[in-house]
This record gives sequence, C-alpha cells and structure tokens, in this order.
Amino acid sequence: MRVWLYSFALFLYRQLVRLVSYVKPKAQLWNAGQSDVWEGLEKALRDNTKPVAWFHTASLGEFEQGKPVMEAYRAQFPTHFILLTFFSPSGYEVRKNTSGVDYVSYLPLDGARASERFLNLAKPSVAIFVKYEFWYFYLQGLRQRAIPTILISAIFRSNQVFFTWYGGFFRSLLQCFTQIFVQDDHSKALLDSIALTHVQVGGDTRFDRVVQHLRQPKPWSLLNQFINNQAFMVLGSVWQADMDVLIPLINSNEFPFKWVIVPHEIHADELKKWESAIQLPTQFSTESPRSDAQVLIVNEVGYLSQIYRGASFAYIGGAFGAGLHNTLEASVYGPTVFFGNKNYTKFKEARDLVEFGLAYPIADMTSLARKMREIYDAEDVFVNKQVQARTFVSLQAGATQKIMNYLIEQSHGIK
Repeated sequence: MRVWLYSFALFLYRQLVRLVSYVKPKAQLWNAGQSDVWEGLEKALRDNTKPVAWFHTASLGEFEQGKPVMEAYRAQFPTHFILLTFFSPSGYEVRKNTSGVDYVSYLPLDGARASERFLNLAKPSVAIFVKYEFWYFYLQGLRQRAIPTILISAIFRSNQVFFTWYGGFFRSLLQCFTQIFVQDDHSKALLDSIALTHVQVGGDTRFDRVVQHLRQPKPWSLLNQFINNQAFMVLGSVWQADMDVLIPLINSNEFPFKWVIVPHEIHADELKKWESAIQLPTQFSTESPRSDAQVLIVNEVGYLSQIYRGASFAYIGGAFGAGLHNTLEASVYGPTVFFGNKNYTKFKEARDLVEFGLAYPIADMTSLARKMREIYDAEDVFVNKQVQARTFVSLQAGATQKIMNYLIEQSHGIK
C-alpha cells in the first residue's frame, strides 16, 4: 500500500511539473530533460564495456559535496566509466559539462519500469548517492542486484520521518544502502536508534571541496579589475529577503568597501530592481567594466566559490527563507561570515562557526552593521578571525579519504 502511495505521489508530481512548466522556467527545463533523458543515456551507455560508477546528486550543493569523491575515484580507478546524474535543473544545467566524468544526465523519475530500464542499461558496479537522495525503486533495484550502494555526507535530524512511528517505509530505504557515511556523531546515534549498523562517521566532504578551491585558485580578471586591491565584501547566494537588509547597509556607505553581489538565482527583473535601489555606482558582470563602479552584481554562474578569496567579510543568503546556503565556501578563505537569524540551525557547520565566533546570525541591518564595525575596528580581532576560520575548515577535511578507503577495501565489488 505504501509503495502504491509513493508511486501515485510521483505520478502527481510529474503531472504538476508538466502543468507549471508553462510558467516556471526550472520546471520547463526539468520536463524537457526528462523527455530527452533516455536517448542520451542509450547513446552514452549501450556500447560501454567499462565498469560503471554511478554518482547521483540532487542538485548543485550535493554535487559540490560529491565532487571530491568523484575526483578521488577517477584517480583510483582510471579505467572505470563515471556516470553522474542530477535530479534538479539547478544542478544539471550548471554542471552538465563537468570534466572528469564520462557522462552527465538527469535521473529518470523513479518508478518500477524506469529504474529497471536504467539499471539494466547502466549496469553500475557501484552506486554512490550524496546526502539526501532516497528513491524507492532505484534503491530496491540496486539491493536486488547486490550492487554496493553508498550514501555519503549524510546528516540526520530527530524530526525527520525516518525516526517517527509511521516511518517504516522510509526506514526501509536506509536498509538498501550497503554503507552510510554520516557527517557527525549525532546522525550516527539516530541511525543506531533504529538498528542501522552499516553506518560510519565520515565527516562532510564539502570541507574537502572548499580546501580544493583554496589550493587551486582560479583568478577572474573582471573581479580583480573591479576590486583593484581595495577591501570588499561578498554577498553570496542572496535572495530578495537578504537584499532588503543589505541594500540599506550598502547605501549607508559606512564601510570603505566595494561590494560583490552574487544572487542565488539569476532573474533579470529582480537584479534590475536591486540595481535601481542601490545608490552607489553599480555594474553587472556581463557588462563592460565601469571605472567608477563600487558594486558588482554577478549575473552569471560558476564564480562564487572563488569570489570569496580576499574578502573582508561575507554574507551568506537563504536563512531568511527556506534555509542557509553554503557557508564553507566563504569560511575557507577567512572572512567573518554573517547570515540571517532564522533558518540556519539545521546546518551543523553554521552552528559550529557561530559557536567559535567565526559567524554571526543577524536580525537586521542595524545588528549587522554593529557587529561588522566591532570586528573591523579591532585589527587584531579582524586578523585573528581570518586565521581561525581557515584553521577551522582545514581541520575538518578528510572525509573523502575515509570514503575512498572503504571503496578500495570493497573493490572486489566494484571491479
């Protein structure tokens, strides 16, 4: 009965996406991707004779967590075929040309027939899911075929459905994994409480990813020209709710900064609205450089992880809405981090940064400006926080190696 309800929910989801695709660009992209997915998979896989390592990530954030493991896997097993799938257009459209993998695709929507067709076509020797992906028919199919199935960088909270009296169906999905690597001890304790024994604390691979960014700089000439060796603050992955707080701070001209604004999603009308509300000279990254510009709005993708390098402060968006975005991308470079004071507590790294005084949740422009001034005016505090932030991130790295150690030990199952 529960499987029937799950299948019915997927059917309704597909119909809803088709309906809203006429007015929602992301839904249109997903719908088009699902329509074309089998043709691409057939072409890429039908003549493949190499062992297939299937990596699945929901979206861009999960991709960033999985990328260090993909790269390490490629180095360890150079003759294997790496298949990368996404569920969300926000991941696929940005990373569909990712180097180091053999093929990138949308994941066909879960279902009894779709999962069987996919697994028969791909014939994965190992499946690696990142953080939050639990598809019933795919996981059952992998289990029935005795294919090693690994969940990495997972994190669990007590209010999730797995730990409720009615969560038996969802708990059964966790039993399909051969091994689960969780980020912290709390997650492991929760899984222990429901008698899951194939669990190991591995840490968060995002730390490895951002350390890679730190060690492999990719200078952006436009940014360097705009900054021109001046102090600057990055506003990363921001939404309108964030800009309602930040635009008055920019307009106050209280800090001798240049400002780099990176929206979480690029909507031309919204960005024009921000430009109009900002009183300082402003330019878009896709426009010809302005010598007088004090504010840069980045209206293209792929630069955020490197933009934080050298920033005095960073503000990370999302916490005034559905949830805080990636704070580690900024912290690895050392700037003190700020974000909204609402939806951030479910992110362990954010809680840790706050606990160590390396990040501050703020309620409004006044509290943000006050804390920035307090840190900026005390030069020793300002510099110490930069060193501490870099050290905090560096000490958390190493999850990728733990995962690879397991995969190497189990290599008889993935050759």
